[in-house]
Amino acid sequence: MQIGVFTAGDLPPSEIVALAIAADEAGFDVFAVGEHHNPPYTSSCPATLLAHVAARTTLRLSTATTLITTNDPARLAAEYATLALLAPGRTDVVLGRGNTARVFGWFGKEIEHSLPLTVEHYLELKTFWPDRPYLWHACTRSPEIADLAAEHGDGLFVFSDQTEHLSRYRDQAARPRVGVLANELDEGLAQEPDRLLVKVRSPADVEKLGSAVCSALPHRHSSPDSVRHGTS
Repeated sequence: MQIGVFTAGDLPPSEIVALAIAADEAGFDVFAVGEHHNPPYTSSCPATLLAHVAARTTLRLSTATTLITTNDPARLAAEYATLALLAPGRTDVVLGRGNTARVFGWFGKEIEHSLPLTVEHYLELKTFWPDRPYLWHACTRSPEIADLAAEHGDGLFVFSDQTEHLSRYRDQAARPRVGVLANELDEGLAQEPDRLLVKVRSPADVEKLGSAVCSALPHRHSSPDSVRHGTS
C-alpha cells in the first residue's frame, strides 16, 4: 500500500510546496494536489505546482483531481506528459468531473453534460497520450464512473465517507486498484486501499501523520522489501 498526503489546494502555492517537502522528509510515498478554479483555492494549474515539487522531492506525484470535463484533453495530455518526462516513473493522474456549475460556465461547459463529457474527454486523452502512466478516476456519486474505470483497467479513487460504488468497481475490474482520500488515517485504512492519501494543511500535520503511520503500520519501516519511501 502506498501512503501519502494531499491538499485540496486552499493554501498559497509556497505552502503547498512546503507540504510536499515535509512529506518527502517524513518518508511518505505520494503527494497530490487538487485542481480548483474558485477562491479560496490557488491550485488552478496543478501540473505547474507538481513540476516544482518534482524538482524539490523524490515523491510520486499525482492529482486529486484533474478536471477531465472542463479541460481540453489535448492540453491535459501535453501538460502531464511533460511532467512525466520531468519526473519519469513518478507521475500519474486522477481524473474527476468537478462539481461547481459556475466553474463549468467559465470554461463554456454545462454541468448537466458532465457525465458524457467525462467519457468523451477521457477517450480523447487516451488517444492523445498513448504512452501515458497509470490513470485513476475519482468517483463520488456516479456508478457510471466506477464502470468506466473497471472497463478500461484504471484505478478508482473515492472519499473515505463516499464508498458506495467500491464494491461495484471491485466486482467488475479484472485488476482492481483502489485509492482513498481521507481526513483521518484510520478511516482511510478501513477501506483497505492500494493508495491512501490523507489531507494535511501544515508540515506539523505531516509530522503528526507520520507518527500515526508508524504506530498503525510499523512494518512499513521494517520490511526488507520496502522501497525508499516505505512502500510495502
